Amino acid sequence: MGRLITQRQVLSTALRSASLLLLCLGSTPALLLAAEASASVAEGEAIFSQTCTACHTIGKGQLVGPDLAGVTTRREESWLKRQIQEPDQLIAEKDPIAMELLKASNNVPMVPLGLKDAQVQSVIAYLKSTERQESVATGLPSQYVPTVLTAVVVLIGLTLTGLVAANKKVDLQ
Repeated sequence: MGRLITQRQVLSTALRSASLLLLCLGSTPALLLAAEASASVAEGEAIFSQTCTACHTIGKGQLVGPDLAGVTTRREESWLKRQIQEPDQLIAEKDPIAMELLKASNNVPMVPLGLKDAQVQSVIAYLKSTERQESVATGLPSQYVPTVLTAVVVLIGLTLTGLVAANKKVDLQ
């Protein structure tokens, strides 16, 4: 024997669907931010490979300059930014950390690389990412964001269709 579904039950189901929809929509900005952060790390890695690897390694020992493994946990970000953008200024100011690094590198100073602020931030993001490689990646890879957004739109359409159809009782068999 079939059972009758009332308008109230349909609305209850629609409310649950709408709640799920809001949850999906609420997580979409986080997914987009994760994709942006990933792009910044990739850009930072490219810049590091092109401009820094002649003098620095990450976890493979000192070359001309210091090994940068763990540098973002040992140094403040504002100092790192200055060291990357204007190392000559830090030496001119006799910054104690810069002077120690200069001594450790046989008085071979780091040269200013001419990087823009966004590029420096990308390099720092890359350096940070190397320090937590053992952690599990979170978020949704950026290539799946369009699929998720499409699914959300389809879910909205199905929910609205269900609400329209809820105007009368339905006999399910």
